[in-house]
Amino acid sequence: MRTYFFIGILAIVCHSALAQNQITFLVIDQQTKEALIGVNVYIPNLKIGAVSDASGKAQITNIPHGRYRVEISYIGYQTWTKQITFPNSQSQIRVMLEADASGLDEITVKANRSNRSISRIPSRIEVLTDEVEEAATMDPSKIAHLLMHTTGVQVQQTSATSGASSVRIQGQYGRYTQILKDGFPIYGGFTGGLGVLQIPPLDLKQVEFIKGSSSTLYGGGAIAGLINLVSKEPSEDEQLSLHLNFSHIGNTDLNSFYSKKNSKWGITVFASNNTNRVYDVDQDGFSDVPQVRKFNFNPKLFYYLDKYTTISLGATFTNENRIGGDVNVVEGYVPDTLHNFFERNKSQQTTTQFRIDRKLNSQSTLVLKNSSNRFKRNIYLNDYAFAGIQFSTFSELSYSWEDDRHSLILGSNVYTDQFEENAIATPVLRNQKLWAMGFFAQHIWDIFPQLAIETGFRLDYNETYGTFPLPRLAIIYKPTPKFTARFSGGLGYKLPSIFTEDAERLAYENIVPINSTINKVEKSYGVNADFTYYLVSNDELSISLTEFVFYNRLDQPMLLQSRGNNAYQLININGYFETQGIESLLKAFMGHFHLYFGYTYVQAICRKENGSDFTLPLTPTHSFHGDLMFVEEGKWRIGIDAEYESEQTLASGRRVKALFKAGFLAERTLGKFSVYVNLENWTDTRQTRYESLVQAPYNNPRFTEVWAPLDGFIFNAGFKLKL
Repeated sequence: MRTYFFIGILAIVCHSALAQNQITFLVIDQQTKEALIGVNVYIPNLKIGAVSDASGKAQITNIPHGRYRVEISYIGYQTWTKQITFPNSQSQIRVMLEADASGLDEITVKANRSNRSISRIPSRIEVLTDEVEEAATMDPSKIAHLLMHTTGVQVQQTSATSGASSVRIQGQYGRYTQILKDGFPIYGGFTGGLGVLQIPPLDLKQVEFIKGSSSTLYGGGAIAGLINLVSKEPSEDEQLSLHLNFSHIGNTDLNSFYSKKNSKWGITVFASNNTNRVYDVDQDGFSDVPQVRKFNFNPKLFYYLDKYTTISLGATFTNENRIGGDVNVVEGYVPDTLHNFFERNKSQQTTTQFRIDRKLNSQSTLVLKNSSNRFKRNIYLNDYAFAGIQFSTFSELSYSWEDDRHSLILGSNVYTDQFEENAIATPVLRNQKLWAMGFFAQHIWDIFPQLAIETGFRLDYNETYGTFPLPRLAIIYKPTPKFTARFSGGLGYKLPSIFTEDAERLAYENIVPINSTINKVEKSYGVNADFTYYLVSNDELSISLTEFVFYNRLDQPMLLQSRGNNAYQLININGYFETQGIESLLKAFMGHFHLYFGYTYVQAICRKENGSDFTLPLTPTHSFHGDLMFVEEGKWRIGIDAEYESEQTLASGRRVKALFKAGFLAERTLGKFSVYVNLENWTDTRQTRYESLVQAPYNNPRFTEVWAPLDGFIFNAGFKLKL
């Protein structure tokens, strides 16, 4: 009897052992065919799983007989799911994961012309997508708030009365930042002073940043870097959205966007009307926020001639009237001897964009594009006026060819920029005419799945200043999906122009014209390296850390200097600007929570041959920016953000206080309708808390240099409707 008992126990044990199965998964990238390390393989019903090793293999053991769902997931890839029956005839299953087009690494960028995803581009390109809608909720009238959602970018107000601002990258002056719209350079020169105040964010799909010398890509001007604003395109689903916003300081914004596409035609139409009442937060009798009336209308038409050819034609129309200064004058009271100071800016801008994309075969494409920009601006002060018209054009023809390992782009373009001043208050007109013709070539070579090199070369010619060769090199090394390293360097240049931040601050009064025999071209070179590592990457939690190191040098920069007799002239100094530093970016995603934390360290110094070095004004050495968001798609968006800037040095050499400000946003979506509230700068950080902005005499005042927010706390609320 005892013998039968032990035989029974042995039979049960053997049956249980035989009922345990094991299986190995070999996980590879569908496109590159490289093994993926750290992939999660999981059987939910059994609550067992494994993680792939250096060879891409993950083995699961002790699987009972039966049919189970197996899930294989990895950050940046679509989750693979399949029902598998055990026992199974296959001891190893080969799984190819497909990149997730909704992930950031698979966003297709256009700023470097290659139309590749971020993960495959040797140049470092930062892209804002979801942040566009968030920033539009905070301020739907302009993109200034949106541009500050990345490290190393600073929107600096240059005028206390008009509110004119410039975009600075890595401590360099705003005139060295090139702003594009869909690859067209339509914001620069005379347009640049008000550009970031007049561009609404609500028709944008994404914003792309390339930091460092980038003149090889689109020509002169991109010494500090470039920003490409990418517009929304029509989709098969008809879209209509309305956005109404109010603020407690008297802002009202009404925006609308419509898009539709069929087999032959597509259209997008954006229209907005923005009004601001004059706002004097510190009650000193002078505006801290000017009175503004602005209208934008941006239609764009797409014609799909056949499956190989797309033609697009777009335009933008902007009309704006802004006035700041003595509140009594702004509000319409008749000026008298005590109250007569004002600054009025009236501007109209009309741009056109035309593009033809012709696919020659499965590997090559021909692109022809042209843009024009007409910008008229009148500046009136109580005893002075400056007015003129800028007309610029850009034309380009390019050919691209691509296979599995190579991407080649060849092309040529011509850029013209002409400014004509109205003869109002000066016998010497500051007219200027700039043009440049360029030829460019760009090649990306995927040497191995883990290594790619991007080489570029541009040759620009200007009849006054000569020829500019502009080489560029970038390398990407990705030994594992969890780690990416990039290295790049290039040259830049900028033709002389009177349209600088310092000249804007003076409303161009008593500025001497550019003299080609005295003024020289500003030339630069820059190098940078960045390293991104995914500390954790699974469906529940993702944490990535990016470290970015940069160095830029700009030779013989132009500075505004006094000539005596109340006249000023831009002069190339004997020396150079040197900017260097690091950027650190931490991103984390856990469920509905998104965390972003960025830190920037910048040393921006003007080094002169005579040894009188100085720190570039309004450049904080340390700056922090953080966002914590709770996002439940289709229901809630709640977030807090905070910013810190260390002490800064003004042009006078005076040091000013460090700044901290914070904000809060809450948005509730109910179907096609959403409502939101936003507390911008609820810490009420503003310059007039520390010092007076206006200096006597008040009928012809002088203004302290702007180094902090002027408007302080702003509460705004509104609703959105998407049909």
